[in-house]
Amino acid sequence: YLVLCWAFFVFSLLSMPMQKMSQSSEITFSDKGIHLIFFGILPYLIILAGLEFKKINFKILVIFSFFASFFYALICEYIQNFVPGREASIWDLSAGILGAILAIIYAFIIFYKFKPKILVHICCVGCGVYVSQELREDYNPILYFYNPNIYPMEEYEKRLKEAKKIAKKFKLKIISEKYDHQPWLVKIKGKESDPERGARCLICYKDRLEETAVRARKMNFPFFTTTLTTSPHKDAVAIIRIGQEIGKKYGVNFLEKDFKKHDGFKKSACLAKELGLYRQNYCGCEFSRRS
Repeated sequence: YLVLCWAFFVFSLLSMPMQKMSQSSEITFSDKGIHLIFFGILPYLIILAGLEFKKINFKILVIFSFFASFFYALICEYIQNFVPGREASIWDLSAGILGAILAIIYAFIIFYKFKPKILVHICCVGCGVYVSQELREDYNPILYFYNPNIYPMEEYEKRLKEAKKIAKKFKLKIISEKYDHQPWLVKIKGKESDPERGARCLICYKDRLEETAVRARKMNFPFFTTTLTTSPHKDAVAIIRIGQEIGKKYGVNFLEKDFKKHDGFKKSACLAKELGLYRQNYCGCEFSRRS
């Protein structure tokens, strides 16, 4: 509504006969400066409105806002040919275009460029979509699929395929590692019969979080986190503690967040259902599959 109100306001002023303007105001303004402001504010408001819809790619939003402002400025200039005391001006149009460019640069710096990157470890696509959309408000999330615990390989490939599909849909970058289950089995040897949230799971949390931190450091990411805390079957307190320890070890900030809070798990499940995503019925390893 704010975009439409501003567009109407701009049109009303620019279609007002010059005689009426001069009688109603004792203050004079630079005509070019007015056009710069009018058509600078318009794309900025369009970007603000578009950011409410988190599925919209920021770069596409910027391009749309520029052309919307440009064509609106062009229409307004054309209409001024039929307004008493006014005429179309290429300089007024140029000022409007300059205003739009300056506003877009400002929006890019505020809403996109200065958002810190965060490497988000994901193990299933439903939680990955929900968490990445939650983080987009303050961060630039990049998905990281590292899950050597998943068994069998067909299950791993199914989850990875879904993750890549949804990353493409939501314009997210995704990094994946080669599947290698055997080293993980060595790490949890002797803990095969442990219950969910037992010592085996703690080893698994640490393995995946540590690999995420190592990757984040290599790629100069200031933050890393995981979607593991979204599941009610996972020990969020232990995951956050391990994440903190690993973050200090590798010099990367761990985002300490329990994503299941505020109905996070329910919201992620609903989002997965809405998007028709694959939802597994076990954590991932062959031992959780048996339980």
